[in-house]
Amino acid sequence: MNRFNPSLDRRQLLRSGGLALSMGAVVAACGADRGGSDAPGRLGLAEPAATLPPAEVNDTVLLRTAQSLEYTALAVYDAAAGTGVLTNAETALAGRFVDDHTGHAARLGTLITELGGEEFTCANPFIMERAVGPIVGALDGSDDVHRDVLNIAHAFESLAGASYQALVASLSGLDLRREAMRIGGDEHRHAAALAAAINADELVSPEIYGEPVGPDSDGFPVPYAIPSTFGRLTGIELVVGARDDEGTRFSTQLQTPAENSFVYEYQSC
Repeated sequence: MNRFNPSLDRRQLLRSGGLALSMGAVVAACGADRGGSDAPGRLGLAEPAATLPPAEVNDTVLLRTAQSLEYTALAVYDAAAGTGVLTNAETALAGRFVDDHTGHAARLGTLITELGGEEFTCANPFIMERAVGPIVGALDGSDDVHRDVLNIAHAFESLAGASYQALVASLSGLDLRREAMRIGGDEHRHAAALAAAINADELVSPEIYGEPVGPDSDGFPVPYAIPSTFGRLTGIELVVGARDDEGTRFSTQLQTPAENSFVYEYQSC
């Protein structure tokens, strides 16, 4: 006798099978003595996520973060020197900035020690991994390394200046705020000097006159020695490298430090 039912198609079989499994699960769940663990189920074999120690954002953390920015700037200039594309005048200018950053780092170290904290004599780990590394990598195959190196230096000096400006509102001590403003002024002067070297024909941003500001014909942000009436805390756009197959270049936004890039007291080099 043929027990095959031609009217029962595949969809009906799957539906019937799913119903049977569902009913079986309900019956098993309603059993009086099911046994087994009541803990939630787990999929996969991944290790549990690491739990960071509790951390307070205090003056010591802010100063350690600022110190890490100085060492980040030194790392950027070291990478720039390694390209061998700077002119003698640009090399001398970069050398002056390196001396300034070295002095800033030492001064911040003294302030940190006076607060009872431990210096952080390394570049900012978050910024190095998320920004500096990819940016330097984008120089590989660039159609104009000299242009890119100057723009990178200008962007990181602008970032440093904006970062100190942001720190002023967070530092609790008046003396610390004064030091942050003094160092931040140096960083902004660095950025202005680099902007003048890159864009000597137009030192003042059209924004100051209420005119629109946009990239140049190749899509690069135009640096100005005087970029705005007041200092900015917004992201700093940086474009480097050659065009890819889709006609776009590497682009990133540099942001002033926040919770994800602060150097907390439990961190060490």
